[in-house]
Amino acid sequence: MLAGVVGASVAYFGKAGSAGIAAWAGALAALAGAIGFVALGAARRSRASRARQSAEASCRSSARQDAIEQLAGLGSWTHDLHANTLHWSDGAFRLFGLDPAAGVPPPRTLLAHIHPNDQERWREAHRRAMKSGGEVRVDFRWMRPTRDVVWVRSLGHAERDEQGEVVRMTGIVQDITGMRAMQQQLAASEAKFRDLTHLSSDWIWETDAQHRVSFLSDSFGAVVGNWARSSMGRRRWEMPESDFLSPDWETHRAICEAHKPFENFEFSQIDPQGNVHHLSLSGHPVYDEGGQFIGYRGVGRDITREKQQRILLELEGDIAAIMREQTEPQRVITAILITVCGKLGWIGGVHLVRSGHGLRARERWGYPAFTQTIAALPDEIALDDGGIEDECWREARDAWIADLAQHPSFAARYRTRALGANAAFVTVLRDEHGRPQSLLLFLAPVAFRGESFLREAAETISRTLSLYLQRKAAERRLTYASLHDALTGLPNRAYLLQQLDERLRAGERAALLYVDLDRYKLINDTLGHSAGDKALIEVARRMNEAVGPRDVVGRMGGDEFVALISRAGTRDEVEAIARALLASIERPLVLSNRAYFLSASIGVAFAPDDANDAQSLIRCADAAMYQAKSAGRNDVQFFAGGVSDGRAEQLQLVAELPQAILRGELDLYYQPIMNIGERRVVGFEGLLRWRHPVRGMLLPDQFLPAAEQSNAVRELGLWTIRRALDDRVRLGLEAWPEIAVSVNVSARQLAEDGFLSALNESLLERRFPPRLLRLELTESAFIENADRTVALIGELRRLGVRVVIDNFGTGYASLSYLKNLPVDGLKIDRAFVENLPEDRGNAAIVQAITAMAAKLGMQAMVEGVETAAELRELRALDCDQVQGALICEPLPFAELAEFLESLPTLRRMHLVHDADAVESREA
Repeated sequence: MLAGVVGASVAYFGKAGSAGIAAWAGALAALAGAIGFVALGAARRSRASRARQSAEASCRSSARQDAIEQLAGLGSWTHDLHANTLHWSDGAFRLFGLDPAAGVPPPRTLLAHIHPNDQERWREAHRRAMKSGGEVRVDFRWMRPTRDVVWVRSLGHAERDEQGEVVRMTGIVQDITGMRAMQQQLAASEAKFRDLTHLSSDWIWETDAQHRVSFLSDSFGAVVGNWARSSMGRRRWEMPESDFLSPDWETHRAICEAHKPFENFEFSQIDPQGNVHHLSLSGHPVYDEGGQFIGYRGVGRDITREKQQRILLELEGDIAAIMREQTEPQRVITAILITVCGKLGWIGGVHLVRSGHGLRARERWGYPAFTQTIAALPDEIALDDGGIEDECWREARDAWIADLAQHPSFAARYRTRALGANAAFVTVLRDEHGRPQSLLLFLAPVAFRGESFLREAAETISRTLSLYLQRKAAERRLTYASLHDALTGLPNRAYLLQQLDERLRAGERAALLYVDLDRYKLINDTLGHSAGDKALIEVARRMNEAVGPRDVVGRMGGDEFVALISRAGTRDEVEAIARALLASIERPLVLSNRAYFLSASIGVAFAPDDANDAQSLIRCADAAMYQAKSAGRNDVQFFAGGVSDGRAEQLQLVAELPQAILRGELDLYYQPIMNIGERRVVGFEGLLRWRHPVRGMLLPDQFLPAAEQSNAVRELGLWTIRRALDDRVRLGLEAWPEIAVSVNVSARQLAEDGFLSALNESLLERRFPPRLLRLELTESAFIENADRTVALIGELRRLGVRVVIDNFGTGYASLSYLKNLPVDGLKIDRAFVENLPEDRGNAAIVQAITAMAAKLGMQAMVEGVETAAELRELRALDCDQVQGALICEPLPFAELAEFLESLPTLRRMHLVHDADAVESREA
């Protein structure tokens, strides 16, 4: 059935087996025999020959087929795939409720007649048959133009030519509405309703031989009021007020005319006041003494409340089932509109959503005239004209219009007169805060009161659908949050990788611009995080304005952004975009009523020229960005054809760092710091080592530089501090109460949010004396972010932690800052120790730094001492604390206790003045 639909609107079905058709053909033959056609048919088959067939016999055969189809409720169809023609028998047109003179409707119209909840099952049945070559067998609901919904069973199979190609689809359709109704009746408790009918009734009724109401007990008036009188002398199926929910009047009339008993026939009537009454009748035929039928006698019950409760329960169950079966909110709402209209007997419904200053119709369902009316609505229904929609939205309440004649503007907007609508109902869908989110509007064919039932129905629809839409909105928010940066709203790294992969799989040429802000930390540290966040938000906005509508701007983290340029043109065109980004970033940035200026370094890589996967393309653009920084910043550099071996290796190592920490591949070695004047160990500096499973033992300079430019530095820094504290505790706090442990901390790590709290937590967890922890900061940390760094050091000092400036003398420290720095010591760089005592310039610098430190209340120390001559000279310059290979190479933790317990003698430590001993040592 409807094979022509598949192909024009979805996909043609085919390859159906013939077993089902053969069975139905047998059934038709049996039916033909039952009505007297078997003998004629058998005779014709026995005498059949091509020469004796005539047009007259063909016509008689067609007439017999139509008669059989009409009696059996059948129809047949044939679809010629080569000619792309679809033929229906008269029985098929009759079953579908369509006019044969109009021909087979186009595919889109056919699909519109199939219930939305059945369309996917219908399509799948034909796809499966096409794939397997099996029989097509599917039951579905068909919506006739007369508003009737019938259950149809379609059986079909494919016919092939000599080459095995499917050339034709043939099949039959059957009306199985009655069979489905019988199945539903069996599922219900028939015995319960039968007993209730005999044991309890609300009134007694009688009809005459022409089925006109001839008697109604007074109790019927108590149920329906004065309207009971209008029923006298009328047939039930001829009362227009009894046609509201479209019961099966034809079947009921046929039973009555056949003089058969019936039980629990349900129908609805509306009294002149607009009240809906759901009634149930049971009756038996009555005969006179001569056996002549004289009418019916029976009982009736008012099942209004029972029916309403049943409708509400069914409605809630149907809505829940729809939400389980459908995944898209638009389809859910459409299916709910269909279900509500079917359950309540309404003409149609529409979902009105907010649009600008008004509402617009989105999902809608109803009979053709209704959908045409909704389609003709204006793009925006005003919310300030005092209409029903306006009231519902402003007051967040449902509304029932019992008589549309009292609301001319509403009736005119929806053309209710032409639709035959006399009442309307509007319910509000709310968000999680109870605010209106959208409206559902329904039109009813009769003017009746809503009262409690409609309020309950509205509550069921609104509550269930609102919760569903709220859940879907929450899912969308979670999905958005997982793919977007919380601060700027830009796509995050995960989303960018997804977009990159899609474009690369599509073979699209693209350019990736990696943007790193040059002076952002100055703003962040000077004005605080709030101002820094505002700067990032403004940069994101400017970058979005500088690229095309198909391009994607994202934030990688910190002050790093990327711009994915789709359909990238020439190198010059991409460079022009990059320069435009630079220009937009360089514009003055007003923060705290002052103008600040940022710049950026931009690296550019092309796909697929430079890389054909997302991660590699990012690495290429990142490498080009670092080239721009090295070239002086505030510039654009293109990827030069390959990441340098050293840079590529560092990037790879940084990517492996998190797992290396988890696998326990990192370790700390400790180099002693000696006070040569007092001849004792005053501390150990923890130095990172990486036991790489492939590359062997790695020193810090092989992976730290790249780590400090990435997010890995935070995790690595905290691990180093915690490991150093743990090792110092294991060494014995009571055994060595004055020996400190030193750890290097980068400027980036120090500025990380939460660093101070994490450090304090680590100290408290181990009950570690803060005075035994030294944090060594590079001199550049004080210069780049002086004010903030000074404040952070003050916080560290309040915790009791000591702070030392590492590599002192190699940076550009200002003495004015130095005198105010709350630090405990200065570690003189190795560069000033080399060639002592021959290099008198270095000796003068060391002496000056040592003296200055003493005046400022700081401890001076020297690192990198490697010869006895250097050690003696430092002793002469009053620099007592030293560290270097001459004292001891960095040791694993397991060897520290042994070192402390067997300290070398003064001669082995080269603290001698005996030239012969020195010469012997150096030899």
